[in-house]
Amino acid sequence: MIFSRLSGALALAVTAAGAVNLATAAPAAAADGWHRPQCGVVQGDGSVTFTRNDGGVLARTTTPLTPVAYPRLVALSTPNTLVAISKTAIQRSTDAGCTWQQIADTGLSLAAYYLAAGPDGNAYAYGVNDQPIYRVQGDQVAEVAGPVPSDGVVGLAVDRTDARDLRAVSKAGQVYDSHDGGATWAAVGVPAGQDEFVYQAAVDPADRDHLIVGTMGHGSYVTFDGGRSWTRSAGVGATPQANGFSVAFSPVDPRTVWLEGYDLSQNDNSARHIWRSTDGGRSFVSVLDGAQATLINGTPLWPSPVDPDVLYFAYGTWFGGYGTDLYQYDVSTGRLTSQHNSHDGIAGLAFNPVDPQVMYLGLVEER
Repeated sequence: MIFSRLSGALALAVTAAGAVNLATAAPAAAADGWHRPQCGVVQGDGSVTFTRNDGGVLARTTTPLTPVAYPRLVALSTPNTLVAISKTAIQRSTDAGCTWQQIADTGLSLAAYYLAAGPDGNAYAYGVNDQPIYRVQGDQVAEVAGPVPSDGVVGLAVDRTDARDLRAVSKAGQVYDSHDGGATWAAVGVPAGQDEFVYQAAVDPADRDHLIVGTMGHGSYVTFDGGRSWTRSAGVGATPQANGFSVAFSPVDPRTVWLEGYDLSQNDNSARHIWRSTDGGRSFVSVLDGAQATLINGTPLWPSPVDPDVLYFAYGTWFGGYGTDLYQYDVSTGRLTSQHNSHDGIAGLAFNPVDPQVMYLGLVEER
């Protein structure tokens, strides 16, 4: 394992975006060479497991998970390779999730970090509130500076063919590009809205210039020109006031966008909604609310890699020993199902590229 720091001046001049396609923060990996996990027990620190039946049964882990852990993970295009983060560690599996090895201890809590997959065994771990960004290349980890001094980013995507081409979005809704693996960054376009606070950003897996951000009080904004102009999405909330906490593109059809948030005109359980767009984020329709499923501020969303009508999401808590519900929702039928387990939550989910019924889960432990 090599753990190094990469330095580079921050370039904040406005530049034109390059014509390359970026993957989302959790893109579907290419299935070539991948296989299903060939084990019944996962060897590792207990933070990651898998299920073969949409969460009905979780594979046993050799080590009990200890608190406090909010693991997240991604599947890479490199056959049978996944990267995960938990506590202060970055981990990797090269056998389809059966065994996990720590490749770096960052010494920093990664509870508010997320992962973006890139090509050729590369991935990036980025913090919402913290620097640095960690670049993972095989079993090597390096630090790079993010585009916003002393702060994190709310979304990061990696070019599907060039792991050095990055696109990130700040909490102010400003788009930044890097073409040297994060050594330098350049601002692109203008911030979303006016003096917005952005909770999360997502990048279209087929078009890097198509982005959507969820904001405080104003729902969501979408751009189709790389952040040079933004349009506020219609239909988010009964009034113009809504918080857009979580956003995700369907990897199958990027016209399908999912958004979870809070309608500020309501004050009961139904105020939290999952909205769905079929026009790339220009407009949304509420498809679920908090009276139908337990939603929180920032429910993570995991769109199906094979069906744009299907979404997975989870609710979990240690309080009262409740455990976790992993939901599956099919908008075409209106069917909502859930599978329950005893863990404190699911912070991350990745699909096996050759068999999406096999899902890798990052298990939360808070007690």
